Amino acid sequence: MEEILDSLRKIINRWVNTEAVLTEDVEVGDIIIKVRNALRFREGDEVMLTNGTQYEHPLYVNHVTDETTVELSSPVKFAWSVSSGSMLKKSIAGKLVQGIYLGDPNTIPRFPAVTVVGESKNSQWNTLESTNETYEVSISCYIEDSTLEDGYRALMRLTNLIETGLKRNMFPLVGEKSHADLIQPVASGDLYLKVNSTEKIKSGQMLILEDQFAAENVIVKSILDETTIELRQAAYYNYALANDPRAIVVSRFLYKCWPKSISYGFVHKDTLLKASKISWTGEEIQMHGPIGWWDTPRN
Repeated sequence: MEEILDSLRKIINRWVNTEAVLTEDVEVGDIIIKVRNALRFREGDEVMLTNGTQYEHPLYVNHVTDETTVELSSPVKFAWSVSSGSMLKKSIAGKLVQGIYLGDPNTIPRFPAVTVVGESKNSQWNTLESTNETYEVSISCYIEDSTLEDGYRALMRLTNLIETGLKRNMFPLVGEKSHADLIQPVASGDLYLKVNSTEKIKSGQMLILEDQFAAENVIVKSILDETTIELRQAAYYNYALANDPRAIVVSRFLYKCWPKSISYGFVHKDTLLKASKISWTGEEIQMHGPIGWWDTPRN
């Protein structure tokens, strides 16, 4: 369960704390923002422009034109430069998500906040040598109970961000066995990967291609040499070296992963909070090998 909770927190963090550095200066009155990567932004997202010390918000995404271009719904009021490290970041009611916690602490110091709690694990026989494991997880969002309508809208936006991220990650990464860093960028449609080493990668393996903004699963067709991998199917996304792309060998995979229900309400954690709970479920087949009537360690 621990690896699953860590994987879910990673997915949630990437969707609610999305940030992309500017690649072109923004002038007063601009609505077109050029960023390193816009893949995790969506129409209607609340965002802010910031250089770490100054902030402009609320802004809203009107349209994501392509992988590097975001169109805002209204002109910006201040200038933002690439040289000052300015970036576009998702926000909730003008704030950044303050924490994503494993477990359900009695006291949460700052809001908005998210908790990820393992609820249950159920096991059923699948075959004589395998079982079907089902995991149930609760993901809760907390917003301070300020003004009724604004707080409620902020809660729904935060919940929707997480739901979108979970639905776009039906096969969450669980347990990294090893990885190889890409040494050449990958373009959509490429069938070959250049990595720093193919030593721990084998033909027929499933890999996760991942960077800061995108991830997908691919199958290794063959190992051509010590730095070259041939894929069975072409890469779907572009992976630039600036975004730290990797080819990850995983130890486990879950399937039928889905946020199956959402409930809304209130909760007390030292103060009254608006809250939502996403009930997430995932399944996994575990292979146990020959089963016998003994308790003897064996390979």
